[in-house]
Amino acid sequence: MHDAYEAIPILEKLPLQIESITAYDENLVVGTKQGHLLMYSVTPGTLRRWDVALLCSNKNFSRKPIVQVAVVPEHQIIVSLSDNVISVHDLTVFNLPLLSTVTQTKGATAFDLDLKHHVTLTGDAVVTVRLVVAVKRKLQLYYWKSRQFHPLRDDLALPDVPRALSWCLEAIAVAFKHDYWLVPLTGEQKELFATGRSQEPLITQLEGGEQLALAHDKETIFVDAKGNATCSNSLKWEEQPLALAYHKPYLVAILPKNIEIKIAEPQATVQLVTLDKPRLIAVGSSAKAVSQVYVASTSHVWCLHAIPVNQQIPQLLGDKQFELALRLVEVWEEAQDAKGQMQRHIQHRQAIHLFCNKEYSQAMDLFLTLNTDLPFVIGMYPDMVPEEYRSRLQYPYPVPVLSGAELEKALQALVHFLLEVRHKLSSNGSEGGGGAGARLEADSKYSTAVSGVKSRNEKLQIIDTTLLKCYLQTNDSLVQPLLRMPDSHVSVMEGERVLRHSHKYPELVLLLKTRGQHQRALQLLLRHAKRSESPLLATTTLCLTSSTWVSLCSFLCVGECGERNLECPQHVDLIFEYGGWVLKSHPEDGLKIFTGDKTTSGEVEQLPRPRVLNFLKKTEKSLVVSYLEHVVEEWRDGTPLLHNELIHQYREGVTAPVPTCDPTTMEEEKNKRKKIREKLLNFLNQSEHYTAATLLVHFPYDSLHEERAVLLGCLGQHHQALAIYIHTLSDTDAALNYCRKHYSTAGSGSEVYLMLLKLLVSPCDGRSPAGSPMKHQQQQKTKPLDVKTVLDLLQNYLQCIDLGQALKVLPDDVRLHLLKPFIQASLNAATTACRQQQVTRGLTQSLKLQLFVAALASGLLIQLFVAALAVVFDSVFVAALVVVLIQLFVAALVVGLDSVL
Repeated sequence: MHDAYEAIPILEKLPLQIESITAYDENLVVGTKQGHLLMYSVTPGTLRRWDVALLCSNKNFSRKPIVQVAVVPEHQIIVSLSDNVISVHDLTVFNLPLLSTVTQTKGATAFDLDLKHHVTLTGDAVVTVRLVVAVKRKLQLYYWKSRQFHPLRDDLALPDVPRALSWCLEAIAVAFKHDYWLVPLTGEQKELFATGRSQEPLITQLEGGEQLALAHDKETIFVDAKGNATCSNSLKWEEQPLALAYHKPYLVAILPKNIEIKIAEPQATVQLVTLDKPRLIAVGSSAKAVSQVYVASTSHVWCLHAIPVNQQIPQLLGDKQFELALRLVEVWEEAQDAKGQMQRHIQHRQAIHLFCNKEYSQAMDLFLTLNTDLPFVIGMYPDMVPEEYRSRLQYPYPVPVLSGAELEKALQALVHFLLEVRHKLSSNGSEGGGGAGARLEADSKYSTAVSGVKSRNEKLQIIDTTLLKCYLQTNDSLVQPLLRMPDSHVSVMEGERVLRHSHKYPELVLLLKTRGQHQRALQLLLRHAKRSESPLLATTTLCLTSSTWVSLCSFLCVGECGERNLECPQHVDLIFEYGGWVLKSHPEDGLKIFTGDKTTSGEVEQLPRPRVLNFLKKTEKSLVVSYLEHVVEEWRDGTPLLHNELIHQYREGVTAPVPTCDPTTMEEEKNKRKKIREKLLNFLNQSEHYTAATLLVHFPYDSLHEERAVLLGCLGQHHQALAIYIHTLSDTDAALNYCRKHYSTAGSGSEVYLMLLKLLVSPCDGRSPAGSPMKHQQQQKTKPLDVKTVLDLLQNYLQCIDLGQALKVLPDDVRLHLLKPFIQASLNAATTACRQQQVTRGLTQSLKLQLFVAALASGLLIQLFVAALAVVFDSVFVAALVVVLIQLFVAALVVGLDSVL
């Protein structure tokens, strides 16, 4: 509890018995049992003594006790209930003369006023007054106009005699002896609940008149204008209240032994005040000054003067009653800026208190709402900020030393807080902007040490670096995703320190490479790779040669924003500088630096391939073929340089000197070279991107004859290529396949079959077509002619061979009957072609004749058409002109068709 009010004596030992009180502005009105009405001016003073002056004393106000009194200062009237009738007195005259008596209210037991403030269309402030009076078992309603009350509507019948009543918007709450009812001006009456065992029911109107507080024994229940409960829990008192009043935000109840002051939300007892037999309570209405609470006994009057809010709040903060302090700020009559600053001050202390009470999530949610400076929040955790920096932070409560499960729980709350702040900053985008990411002006007590943290990037660096530290302690699997984020702002220096301390070397490599410090990352990898006991080796199962090295080296091909770095040669130089050790130590894994894997192939594919090729030839030549095969087959590279180099590599693999070794190894070597030669021959036949002229000079004359033939064919030197197949390899089938591949109806390819025929019927000329010395020339010269092969060639490919040239080539000793089928087939083909030509010519002449006849027919029709036109237009000239145009069209049509056919 704390001191919210101070009891100030106003009237002491009044010789008259006080029956009712009310107050407005700085005036106190007292109605007595003797019928006297007293009005005092009450001015706040010092030392618990206020200035009280009697303004008016009307001994003849009433002949009976003044049971109830109310003032309407806007209309300068006093409304009172005395002698069971409502009277209205003039407040503008010194002795308060009677204005009128509402005679229809004879027998009244209670009344209540409803004041509504309006602004007219002309801008004038108007106050309407409605009066409800309980007369026996009915309610009478009036409104104030022209200095008197007029009936508002017909009386409302009730089931019992009211003991208390109060307005609530467009309804009236009525207390009977045993229960409460809600009586709307229009509609059905509603029974609420029983009054309990209380001697007198109590109804108190709350601020704005939208809610009511209804007494039920030792409880107070809150309802709205529809009779629905507005609070889930009722407000409980030590004893049954005798009187009740609302003074925002407190409820003041007179109990048999003392005065108890409570607040409904949050429910708490604020203060207990002991006075001598109080029985009446009233809250003044004032638009000019702070309203006061007056309490009266039969002979004394006290003012419960509210202690200023800015004096109550320190007491509440000392008692850690933050919710109540925030409630007081809402009713604090101060400038909005001052209220906002006080509210944030309270909430900051509340958040720190929650953290100290191990309610970490709630504390972080509040810090997030307040946009508290990041270092201030992070400083509550151990080892999150440097010690010399943390010593500059001041907290209102001792921050607990966290460890074990409590530390992990607190770190998880911090991670959620940091991620939310990061999202706000990312959504806000620009530095220093407003919106969700802009930081409110925090209480200076909580930002002194961190006033330098202003820019968006600085905040992101603090957030990401702290997240790194949190993940290392709670869930280290999240470290790498954090470092891989495109907009990660982890501090390199601090990140390197904590990662080294935690022996997270792969993550350290990732941090260095994402910050562009590629050389340091590679140096770290190389240093640890050469140490068999390195902790980095223990965490990377591929000895740093596959995933770690490949991802790092391939990363050098991509810029920080995802752009290609091929224009930046130092990155390629770094790959060559540090990739050599991997190639030599682990060739297969090292090759992945330049060929990539499923995750990095897109990046390494952009490396300058000629430079990579030269580097591999100098560093680890055994990998050249694998690299070139990957480039050509997987990446579909058509660069002639690379295709030529792959052919050279295949050629060298086949023609290299055979080392002296045991028979088993020799057999393996032969099989290996056989496979390489198959690759070479297949590649020569399939690739279209190598330069045959450049390659041919490197192929030997005494071996690789098929390969030379393929290259000669690419150069169009068909005669020499076919000579290799016929004279050197004696492979007629291969020669036929060659002819099928290179035959064409025009150009040098049109004579490949004739060339083959010549080679089959003529002996070797003493030198090979490729210019190399021939072996076994004498045997080839004396070799008999294979007539069957020649005849088969003529029979199967006669359409590809000129008959006249073929007959010239054939030797004289070939018998004519053997050539008869070939000659006959050729003549038949010529005859068929001639007949097809004649048929085509006949069809053409027929079509011309049909068109001519059609033209003549159309001429007759035209003449009839012209005659009709002459009749229509009555002009021979127009008809003649039309005829000429149509005839020209027909003639053009015939000529066009003739040219087409």
